[in-house]
Amino acid sequence: MPSQSTRHRQRSQRGGITILVALMLLVLLSIAAVAMARNSLREIATSGFGRQGAMARNVADSGLEWSIHWMDPQNGAVAPSGAATKLTQLKATLLLDPTLAGVPRDLASPAAPGVYTPGGTPLAGLTLSSATGTTQASTLGLTYMGKLPVSGLSQGVGTGAYTPAAGGAASPAPDLWAIRADAQVVQGGVTFVHAKELWVSTPVR
Repeated sequence: MPSQSTRHRQRSQRGGITILVALMLLVLLSIAAVAMARNSLREIATSGFGRQGAMARNVADSGLEWSIHWMDPQNGAVAPSGAATKLTQLKATLLLDPTLAGVPRDLASPAAPGVYTPGGTPLAGLTLSSATGTTQASTLGLTYMGKLPVSGLSQGVGTGAYTPAAGGAASPAPDLWAIRADAQVVQGGVTFVHAKELWVSTPVR
């Protein structure tokens, strides 16, 4: 039969092991809690970036839709103002000067258009209303691509026949344009950008 001192020593050893196991479990739980907290912070940041990226895509879409509206001759004839006036003037300048075709042109000076550079200062009228501390705007570049090429078709008969790509005096071919929108969303000192481009044709002129 163990002596009293032996039983006391055994109880002390069991108590020490229990404390050691409890401390190990506490350390493991602390590590797991820190890892989960860091993962949660990472998920929050990722969600925020995804939201702001989606906002930039929407701003680029808005810029393209705005451009399509004012590229239509019927809309452009209804007294445009601000940036819309610049777009319609730039369109007219590009149609008159074939040497400007094939290169994106800036809306800032439509009478003597320079080469469009993404990331510039948005024109007034291309900034969307947004919450305090957030700026949403887009810059636009317009490229005249020439006549819309339609192969395998001809109009007219005899000596007056022509292909739509070449146009003709009585019924010219549609014009082809490339429009690029570069969206800028500034929030909390961070700038998100998104670029979109589309091709559109305008009615015959």
